[in-house]
Amino acid sequence: MTSPFAQAHTTLFLVLVSPTGQYSIWPAVLRVPAGWQVVHGVASWMSCEDFLNATRGDLPSAA
Repeated sequence: MTSPFAQAHTTLFLVLVSPTGQYSIWPAVLRVPAGWQVVHGVASWMSCEDFLNATRGDLPSAA
């Protein structure tokens, strides 16, 4: 079985955010880990990347 992470061209994804504010692109076929929330998707990998890029522009700098 091929990993759903390796099939970006055919798999649909979610964007998740952890309780500590970390973002992740996650295959929609997998169960969302406990404590994480869906903030975007079900969508293509590119759509999820676009969402993260737009979100990063809204995030305060860590420096």
